[in-house]
Amino acid sequence: MPYGIYLSAAGAHVQNHRLEVLSNNLANINTPGFKQTFAVLQSRHNKAIEEGMISPNSGTLADIGGGVRIQPTETSFEQGPMERTGNRTDFAMNDTDSFFVIQRGDEQFLTRAGGFVFNSSGQLTTTNGDLVLSTEGNPIQIDPSNRYDVHEDGTIRQNGAATAPMVVRPQNLGDLSRAGDNLFKPLAETQPVPPNERAVVSGFLERSAVNPTMAMMELIEASRAYESNLRLIQHQDQAYGNLIGRILKE
Repeated sequence: MPYGIYLSAAGAHVQNHRLEVLSNNLANINTPGFKQTFAVLQSRHNKAIEEGMISPNSGTLADIGGGVRIQPTETSFEQGPMERTGNRTDFAMNDTDSFFVIQRGDEQFLTRAGGFVFNSSGQLTTTNGDLVLSTEGNPIQIDPSNRYDVHEDGTIRQNGAATAPMVVRPQNLGDLSRAGDNLFKPLAETQPVPPNERAVVSGFLERSAVNPTMAMMELIEASRAYESNLRLIQHQDQAYGNLIGRILKE
């Protein structure tokens, strides 16, 4: 493949990746607790340099850029705006590095989406039906036929017993891997947040951290860059076709 077409094709590929990431962010502007992701792109050396045939900065014709490559996406854990809902089983955390613990099947996950509900059996669950764990590590359970109270700090009281959602903090936010459905899987051990450091607030939800205006501007930019790379491929293909046609005529 001619080198110019190769570079343009690589550019179109990474811009298409950016479009997918940005589109996913925009699709979640109304998802509580959603954390946006960023496409990470990295310039690459010429193939000859990558294969060790020449050294970087040699000043030769082969020492030119090799286009760009895609790196794993990064997640921004910037806190989203707090919104009062008035629903006492809606919980938000007024910090950036604490997470609720939920259980799906035999696995535990972390989430910032605190829109919880009690099901007909009296279990506190997420909107997807996953169990919310208590500070003791058990599913939160109440008697649905009796009155219960929810305090501003997220403590749930019924018949003199008190429980609260488990809140943990990873040692490093980089230890979290996206697991779908606005959930994260910790890749290392997490630590329970001490009672005096819990930032849980009842009656609020953390909204999506995506800035729709900025995301839309980036989406337009990526779309134009993608189209520009496609046009470059077409122009170069046409130029090579004309050149080959002239050679064959001679």
